[in-house]
Amino acid sequence: MSTIAYAQLTNRRDLATPGTSSTTSPGIGTYADALSALVPAEVLSVHALVISATTEMTDNGTVITDVSTLKLAFWGFIAVSVGFYIVPRWFGGRLDKLDIARVLIPPLAFIGWTMLQRTTAFDAAFPWVTETQRTVVALFLAVVLAGAAAMLAYSADQKPK
Repeated sequence: MSTIAYAQLTNRRDLATPGTSSTTSPGIGTYADALSALVPAEVLSVHALVISATTEMTDNGTVITDVSTLKLAFWGFIAVSVGFYIVPRWFGGRLDKLDIARVLIPPLAFIGWTMLQRTTAFDAAFPWVTETQRTVVALFLAVVLAGAAAMLAYSADQKPK
């Protein structure tokens, strides 16, 4: 899915008559908001390219060869994912107070994805976190973010124009 799609879905729900966005425009359930919010495809795709440039395959597995660049990229991806949400909402003229919560979901989802995978930008930023810790935290994070995204989509659906 896409962070930009998440912002655009929220824009469409804001424009719809309250209580109708699941059946009319955009005409899809709030599960789509949760899915698009939880899969920040834009940053995950570029992250994969950055990983290929900052790591190397060895006999002992994948090794980070440029920790400082990868660490900087981690924080950059978080900032970019915020921008991918804010810009469509801003130009759609629909920013509201719930966007403070909505804007946190894509970067937190990105962090969760990098926690679940091995040898990612998360490793450069937080090398002391164990594999077990990151897996458990990421799984809880996914559940919380999915619920928050669905609840925020419902709120956008119910919002008066």
